[in-house]
Amino acid sequence: MTKNGAIGQRFGPEPHQVDPYEGMSGDEFVAEVEAAFSAARRHQRAISLKLPEELLARTKAEAARHGLPYQTFIKVVLEKSLDRLGRGDLRP
Repeated sequence: MTKNGAIGQRFGPEPHQVDPYEGMSGDEFVAEVEAAFSAARRHQRAISLKLPEELLARTKAEAARHGLPYQTFIKVVLEKSLDRLGRGDLRP
């Protein structure tokens, strides 16, 4: 837990930039990803999102490491993070 109460290791300059998956086993992460895939099959709307180049590069690398398209990976991470926020597991 960081100083501001968020769970996970900080990865950027902002206090809310933490890794919410730190401490999860690979199996736990895969289970969360698979659960999010079924949720991601709902009706979708395209959006435009600007990200810092370094964050996009890291996201693409992590997605590739898990064998996922980076946009799918972003959806999975966003949904799982929002689920954890809703449970009070981490704060923005």
